[in-house]
Amino acid sequence: MKIKQNQSILLGLHLTLFLMFSCSWDQFVLNRVTENTNVKSKAAKELLDKDKITIVLTGTGSPLPSESIQNSTAVFVNGQFLVFDCGDGVAMAMEKLHLPVTEINAVFVTHFHSDHFADLGEVIDRSWLLGRKKNLNVYGPKGITELVNGFLKSYNLEYYYRTKHHGEEIMPSQWSGAKPNEFYPKSDGSSKIVYEKDGVVVHAFFVNHVPVEPAVGYRIEYKGKSIVISGDTADSEVLKKQSSGVDFLISEVMNKSMIANIEKSYETIGNPKFTKIMKDIQLYHIDVSELAKLAEEAKVKTLVLTHMIPFVKGYFQTKSIYKDPVRKEFNGDLIIAEDGKRIEIPLP
Repeated sequence: MKIKQNQSILLGLHLTLFLMFSCSWDQFVLNRVTENTNVKSKAAKELLDKDKITIVLTGTGSPLPSESIQNSTAVFVNGQFLVFDCGDGVAMAMEKLHLPVTEINAVFVTHFHSDHFADLGEVIDRSWLLGRKKNLNVYGPKGITELVNGFLKSYNLEYYYRTKHHGEEIMPSQWSGAKPNEFYPKSDGSSKIVYEKDGVVVHAFFVNHVPVEPAVGYRIEYKGKSIVISGDTADSEVLKKQSSGVDFLISEVMNKSMIANIEKSYETIGNPKFTKIMKDIQLYHIDVSELAKLAEEAKVKTLVLTHMIPFVKGYFQTKSIYKDPVRKEFNGDLIIAEDGKRIEIPLP
């Protein structure tokens, strides 16, 4: 009798604990889902605020291994979400930063190196999976149609099975994929309007990234404010002209003396492949001193260094390799990019 009573007590205790933990976990999950939804909603409201422009440096890395996500810059302007380049890791990075990916209006690709487009397929797909219910336009120079269609072909089964499983109401097939918009910038170095909506204007212009042709930069304008995104480029009169008087120049940069040292090191250890690569890349990127001089002559208000080659960590390395060389030539405001950094521009 006593054994049966003990068994009953233990069974009751186990049942009580089970119910307690079940209720606790139910509440925990509900709280987490609610909190996550509220955080995303708040972030979307802040970023899509029409009274300011917000720049989010989603990814600031380069093809060389580093702790940074590859290149991508998000610009929120007049309630629009514009994405410039989307290298490896960008789709997940945007979600971790609580960017409203379902609201992306357009993606702009600067050129066809993988660190600038590797995650394009995921950006297209994830924005749809999470609820995008509008067309997604992808802009780029000649070759963008081939690139976009290649991604769409590789994701065809993904689109099909998602809709088949969840239904058209949840995964409407009409919004899957994206539409390529190919443009041809003017050969004389002047810019061409490639996007215009509700006062937001995006110009494209050729940059010098030979032998990668075409390669372009973009200039975004709205209510008297201007932002230039350089893409990858060597020192260029066109970039200087297009950056004239801009509020923000977001530019790639290379410390060529450091890369030359890396080149010599590979040569010393007998690695001809990487010796050649380190030598070649110095020819089509802009040196830190060249960029500083260009920004000063163009009267750029704020210079943002991104896609920094080589990647460095810590105050002293950053100061020595990037800040000090820039300060020898450039007197405006300077920002060293890092993944997730936000820059807000108040509007009049």
